[in-house]
Amino acid sequence: MVKLDSISKSFGGNTVVENISLEIEAGERFTLLGRSGCGKTTLLRMIAGFETPDSGTIAIEGQDVSSLPIEKRPVGLIFQNYALFPHMSVYDNIAVGPRIRKYPESEVAKNIDELLEITHLQSLRNMYPGQISGGEAQRVALARAVINRPKILLLDEPLSALDLSLRQHLREELVEMQKALGITFLFVTHDQEEAMGLATRMGIMDKGCLQQVGTPVELYEKPETAFVAKFLGEVNQLIGKVEQRTGNQVTVSLGPGGNIQCISEVSGLENQNITCYVRPEKLFFDTGRPQTEPVNILQATLRGIQFFGSHSRYQLELSGGQMLTLAIQHRKTHSPKYSPGDSVRVLFAVSDVFLPKKKDQ
Repeated sequence: MVKLDSISKSFGGNTVVENISLEIEAGERFTLLGRSGCGKTTLLRMIAGFETPDSGTIAIEGQDVSSLPIEKRPVGLIFQNYALFPHMSVYDNIAVGPRIRKYPESEVAKNIDELLEITHLQSLRNMYPGQISGGEAQRVALARAVINRPKILLLDEPLSALDLSLRQHLREELVEMQKALGITFLFVTHDQEEAMGLATRMGIMDKGCLQQVGTPVELYEKPETAFVAKFLGEVNQLIGKVEQRTGNQVTVSLGPGGNIQCISEVSGLENQNITCYVRPEKLFFDTGRPQTEPVNILQATLRGIQFFGSHSRYQLELSGGQMLTLAIQHRKTHSPKYSPGDSVRVLFAVSDVFLPKKKDQ
């Protein structure tokens, strides 16, 4: 569907996008995630045609569009502020594109009626942007962007202007509308929860480079770089030295904190100082129950407890001073009865410890 090949872009000698290659398949909801200034919006603008790459090519359905003007590209775009015309009704806002292309009004009306139903806007067709909510305005912008049946719809931080509860609701609506429309969506966002909630696949950017591409589960569970591990969600870092290796099983000494094991295909780790990563929700307290898979066991001192309604977080200190966070969801089962200062045994599966395969770019 969309293929980027070695795309680079600089402004005033400052490299904003560096040698990015990426393929987005038809029907995907692909999310570009990264901090402000990482280059994700510039990449989106190059696909749309607002910016021209310094090098590389952009192809949509096999056609090189790198030199095509904006109006000739088979893309739709939704801006952060939706850019609706305030003097036009919802119906007329949606009709702008096909009227510019001089489609018959009967065809325009038929297509708009279908979109109003899909986007649940039938009752608002004669309202004006100033009379509707932010969520409704987003749906109007979506209908206006897709009425010309673009091959791909580009959405630049589409939910950033909305409050938290509305963002969550509209995220679910966007997923359902994308399925109904069957159009490829490319989102740009800096919000991790939004990115993972929307995406079938996603790419994480940092300093103009594409760090890793995969499903939300792949990126969260198996990050390939330290940046991705630390950027996507919360993660514990355990610093140690490789003591031995047997096949792909690596034993790491944490010094006074004890030893842990992990699985890694990375070669040349022997006697190296490394950093291992494990998510807080993968840790659990020892209850004495037999384990069905190999686990790491560490002795720690509980230093603090934080209650967050749906879950609690426990701050733990190993001998030697390394800190860990353990997160437990609140269910009907009783929460652990520990207090700060208690000595506790912490367990986590060997398979839940990961080492980055690549150095940060």
